[in-house]
Amino acid sequence: MPNPETKRPTIPDTVWAPLSAAALILFIGLVGLATHQPLLFPSLGPTAFLQTETPDQPSARPYNVVTGHLVGLLAGFLAVWVCGAGDAPSVLSVHQLTAPRVWASVLAILLTLLVGLLLRASHPPAAATTLLASLGGFSPTVQSTVTVMSGVLGVALLGEFLRLVRLRQQTGGSPP
Repeated sequence: MPNPETKRPTIPDTVWAPLSAAALILFIGLVGLATHQPLLFPSLGPTAFLQTETPDQPSARPYNVVTGHLVGLLAGFLAVWVCGAGDAPSVLSVHQLTAPRVWASVLAILLTLLVGLLLRASHPPAAATTLLASLGGFSPTVQSTVTVMSGVLGVALLGEFLRLVRLRQQTGGSPP
């Protein structure tokens, strides 16, 4: 009978986290290529980072990942509308800030953090998603929302699997 106090050998963090995060990004990138959809975007990198390097943190959980990014995206779109930034050029295209885009970004960050805290869905990478929306990287359309959230869901699902595997390895059984 195995000793319950004996810890199973685990893969070192310096190997597990980089390979797992790379696998998450590769997966969503390949799905994006296969579907001809831009499912891979910058704020998924920090999400993969959290899920693989700090799997025990609440911000790495699927609820936080999905809700955080959705709140960030919608806050960014709302801020663009409230601040009248929709007619301002995308900062990512013209490489120039405009006042409406700055104000939209300020409001978007404020809303993202406020609503994330109220919903107990803190997920720091969502701040990058909200800035992508407020700075014009994502257009405020249903299609854009579906595409972004499809990428988020893909990373959240595979990331949750990897997160649970890692937690089981670290605890020698079921996750805490």
